[in-house]
This record gives sequence, C-alpha cells and structure tokens, in this order.
Amino acid sequence: MNSLERARKRRKLKNSTTIYKNADEALVQKFLNSDVDDEKVNSVYERSAKFYDISVTDEEATEFIEKFKKDFNDKKFSELISTCKNDVITSIVTPFGLGKIVSAYDKVGGNVDTIYNVREDIYATENEKKSYLSRDEYDTHKYHSHKGYRDINKTTSELKNNDELIDYTTNNKIERNSKHDLDHVISAKEIADDRGRVLSGLDGADLANKESNLKATDSTINRSKKADSMSDFIKRKNKNLKELEALEKQDNLSTQEIHRLEKLKKLDKIDDEKALAHDKEAREKYDKEINSRYYSSKKFLKNTATTSLTEAGKMSIQQTLGLIMVEFFTAVFEEITDIYKNGFDNEKFFEILGKRLKKIAIRIKEQWKNVVTVFKDGFLAGFISNLVTTVINAFVTTGKRVVRIIREGLFSLIKAIKILLFPPKDMSYTEAMQEAKKLIASGLIISLGVIAEEYISKLIASTGALSAYSDILTAVFVGAITGLAVTMTVYYLDKKKNDKEIVNALILNTEEKVIRIEKLLIGSPH
Repeated sequence: MNSLERARKRRKLKNSTTIYKNADEALVQKFLNSDVDDEKVNSVYERSAKFYDISVTDEEATEFIEKFKKDFNDKKFSELISTCKNDVITSIVTPFGLGKIVSAYDKVGGNVDTIYNVREDIYATENEKKSYLSRDEYDTHKYHSHKGYRDINKTTSELKNNDELIDYTTNNKIERNSKHDLDHVISAKEIADDRGRVLSGLDGADLANKESNLKATDSTINRSKKADSMSDFIKRKNKNLKELEALEKQDNLSTQEIHRLEKLKKLDKIDDEKALAHDKEAREKYDKEINSRYYSSKKFLKNTATTSLTEAGKMSIQQTLGLIMVEFFTAVFEEITDIYKNGFDNEKFFEILGKRLKKIAIRIKEQWKNVVTVFKDGFLAGFISNLVTTVINAFVTTGKRVVRIIREGLFSLIKAIKILLFPPKDMSYTEAMQEAKKLIASGLIISLGVIAEEYISKLIASTGALSAYSDILTAVFVGAITGLAVTMTVYYLDKKKNDKEIVNALILNTEEKVIRIEKLLIGSPH
C-alpha cells in the first residue's frame, strides 16, 4: 500500500458514517466557536503526563527495532527451510532424476547433422553416414576433363602466350617456354572425399573447377603439391629445402641430384604467405557455397524442425512429471510428519491411509494450472534448446552433457524472461527483476551440477561396492547438493535486500497501527 492509498483510506474513514447518533449541528457550531480554556487544558495534560509517559528512549527504540528485525528474520528462516526442502526434492527429481533419463537419448553433436560435425566424422543420423560411405570413388579424369577446367585452362594458355600469366604461388611471371599446370588450390581428391560436401549434396567436380579454385603454377610445383592441402604442402616443402644448401655446395652432382636441385630451386621461389592466402580465399568461397546450400536446404530445415519438436516434447514431459512427482513426495513427507506428531490409529489403518492418499491426490490435482504452465515452458525450452544446440554445432561439436546444460539452462532463462515480460499483477518491476536474478542463478548452479555429475559418478563407481548404484547415488547426491546450493544462493540474494524490506515492513506496521487508532477515534464504519 503506498502513501496515496493510505491517505485515501484515512479520508474515507473520516468521511464514513459511524455507529454514533448524528450530532446536533447547532450544538456542534456552538462548541467549535467557543473559547478554549488554555489553562485548564494544560492542567489536564500535566496531570495525565504523570500517568502516561509517551516519550521513547534510544534504548527502547533500539530494542523494538532489534525485536522486529529478529521476528522478520525468523519468518524468513522458516521460509528458507521450507524452500530448501522443496528445492532439494525438485533437484533430485527433475534435473538429476528425470533429466538424466531424458539425457540418455542425447547425442554428441546434437540431433541434427552439421557440416562441422560430419567433417569430424560425427553424424547425428545413420542415413547421412551411409550416404557418405556409399559415395562414388574419386575419378581424376572426371575432375580434370570438366568443362570448367577446360575453359580456364584455355584462358591461362592465352595469357601465357601474351606474357601475362602469373604463378599464383610465387607471384612471378610464367615464361612462354616453361611448363605450367592448372592447380586445384583445394585438391580435387580432398573435395571428392569431403564429408561436408557430400552432406550438402553438391557435385564435387563442379566445386573443384570453380575459377576461385583453379590457379596456374609451374608444373614442378603443382606435381610436388599432389593432393595435399596447401598448409601440409608448405610444411613438407620447407622441410625438404634443407637439402638445397647442401646440394649447392657439392661439386660433382649426379643426374638425379641435378634434377633434385632444380626442383628445390623452383620450390624455394614459393611465397608461403601468398600461397596460403590464395588457399584461404578458395576455402572461404568453397565453404560458403556448401554452407549456403546445406543450411537452406529442405532436408536441414525439416530435420531441425522435427528434432526440435521431439526435444520440446521430451522437455515438457520431463518438467510436467517433475512437478507432479515433487508435489507427490512433498505431500507424502508432510503426511509422514503429521503421523509422527499426532500418531496413527492402528485400528483404522486402511481407512486413515485412504484419507491421506486422497488428500495427496487432491493436492496434486490442484496443481493443474502449474502443470499447464510448466508443460508450456518446458516445450518452449526444449524447442529452443535444440535450435541453439544445432547452431552451436555448426561451429563446434557439443558433448552430451553440454546438450543437457543448454536444455536445463534455457528452461531457467525462459522462466526469467517470462517473469520480466509478464510479471504477476501484484508484483512490481523491482520484485520481478529480483525473481529473474534468482531463476538465472538457479540455472547456472544446475549447469554446474551437471558438469560435476560426471566426476562424482566416476568417483562412486571407483569404490567397487557402490559401483552398481552409482547412477542412483549420483542423482541423489548431486541433486541434494545442487538443491541446497540453489536455496543458499536465493537466500543470499534475498538477504541483500532484507534491510530495505525490514524498514518497509516497519513503516507499514506503524501505519497500520495509526489507521487502527484513527478507527477507534473516528468510530468503526457500518
């Protein structure tokens, strides 16, 4: 209640009809216009002051505030214990119980094939792997008789005849009487065997014989490069050049050594930076075409949509079952606590048991609105997490646990965004921001718990005696620790604003007392 609302309430009280009879207006006016006997008023005040001391010492004020603060914190501590119990149960049941079951179907690299992953021989689907293994064998004639190859080769021959042909590896002019070749900057063999190229469905010969991938160079250089990548060729070439100085110092060289020396001299003219720059440019254009073709294909979009819906269904079921199970176990623990405190009539065992089970069922049934909410939130989190995982896998391969971290983390993030954008009617923006902080912090802690889970599982498995129960024990242990960590973190975030809450609560408490006094003075309304 703000100051304006409180002022309105006071005016309403003052203007309200009381239980007393309406006063005679003439008498009231006579009373109001009469003189005040100041001496008599002061005398009454002095006599009453002896009996009613309204002064407050600093010690009394401090004692009151400390008591109020203690009562406030005791209430918060009770809430903490209750929250702690719920968070521990939730963590054991949902992210580390059901979440672990769901994660059994997670894959390294996600659910959708990406160019990056297949090049690492990581396939999400068996069909794409079989498609690669059943590809056509590399046919050098097909690649070197391609129309693109023949057209560019004709152009380079004309340039050489006009003394305008430049060797792309040395940046030197290629003489008319020298031998030159068209070099596939990215070798034809590499393109034919590229898993990413096969996944995209593009023709290898078409890609290999693009103008960006065909460059003129000395025949010796081209045939020394063979089917190696440019970086591997440069490394091998520089290693072989160590022979050059030794051969140049020798006087009597064999025919074979003379040929070797001439070959090394030509290789020594290669400008490594220039050659690698051409290779980088060719690969960028090559990868751009493959990525553009594959990531805009119906195959990729269909697989992404299908797997996203599957993940959405898995996550929504996980969260829905999690909520129901948490409510079930919480209700069971409360009933057990009640039995411990109040006893159990053995003569009516089944009758009382039935009543308690019915109470548990009613409690779970009353959560249907929350079930719908977590189902929707889980569905959205699962759908988006699959999209995020797919995007990440276009650049780097995700492990199975990373997939799970993304899924669980996004669920917390979506809830945080939701509460910021659509806060409850009775929640201010500041309170919504505080709740969002707690949700994000909880998501981060759960993610750390997922990371720690693997190490703890291995530690329990290494004990021998407990190895058969490592999965169950890990879920319980990590779930409990994570639940406690979430509770403590949330408590810490709340504790930071406790002083402000205490002051506000004290002001509200005081103003409520003032309003009650005003009611007594004015009279209770009908």
